[in-house]
Amino acid sequence: MLRHRSRIRTIALPFRSCLLIGLLTGLAAAIGGPARAACGPDQPGYRDASGACVGWTHLEGRCGVPPETRCPPDEPDPAAARIVATPRGDPSLPACRGCGCKGGPGYRGPDGRCVGWKDLSRSCGTPLPGRCIAEGRAAGADAVADQQDMIRARSRRKSP
Repeated sequence: MLRHRSRIRTIALPFRSCLLIGLLTGLAAAIGGPARAACGPDQPGYRDASGACVGWTHLEGRCGVPPETRCPPDEPDPAAARIVATPRGDPSLPACRGCGCKGGPGYRGPDGRCVGWKDLSRSCGTPLPGRCIAEGRAAGADAVADQQDMIRARSRRKSP
């Protein structure tokens, strides 16, 4: 049965036919028939647990180092064998704890979460610390909160 939609012709197969085609394709692959298509020339050549090709950017995260630890090879690229584990930070440094250690303004809001630069005066109020608790206060936090408060006051005057 043919269905016509614009210029593209599609063939509608009964559901049982689709199941039969899927069963035969899986059976052919299981007995050594036509294999899955290779991952491609620009890929490392490994598949994850679900059978999907893994790209270079996700190879270490999904497969581990070496890639054979969690992923079966599928025509592996020789460059994948030379992968070295990426360092996850310097263990000799103390762990980053508290608000402000990753570049934020350094205030914990009334809800218990760290406040970002964008919401500093709205969450804490002015003058700082207002409703917030200072933890790792950044140098320009007071000036930024004052400026945000001034901008908010101007926008209230302009709106009807």
